[in-house]
Amino acid sequence: MTTTEGVRLTIAINAIAMGLLFVQSRLACARQGSSPGRVNASPMVESVSDTLAFIRWTTTNPGGTILHRAIVHYGKDPNHLDLTAESPTRINPGQSEMVFRVRMDGLQPGTTYYYNVSSKQANGISDPATSAVNQFTTRLLNPMSAKK
Repeated sequence: MTTTEGVRLTIAINAIAMGLLFVQSRLACARQGSSPGRVNASPMVESVSDTLAFIRWTTTNPGGTILHRAIVHYGKDPNHLDLTAESPTRINPGQSEMVFRVRMDGLQPGTTYYYNVSSKQANGISDPATSAVNQFTTRLLNPMSAKK
């Protein structure tokens, strides 16, 4: 190997090493749950029946622990969301967005429910995305499902 090739190789190795250090420091910040501020989530009712509903929302990947909990706080009064439904989910650190989905069951037919969404890491640290209070109404009792 000539001196010029050796110098070029050394520069290339150093450039790669510096790039890895930069990426690692950014990932470390994401893992610590650092956040520039609260982010709004826009949940939607994916499906609803007489006694259950699925709520889904997409946010920027929150980072932090791989395991997260999707959380829906809900109730029949928009000022008292005293019921909670949660669902475990795993983030993919290589993706820029995260989809959360929660099943709410044991609902009453023909009832309007109010809800908001949030999520947290496995260690209990809250993620930055939250939502305003939204609402949905369950379907009236289906006579066909009542006979089962």
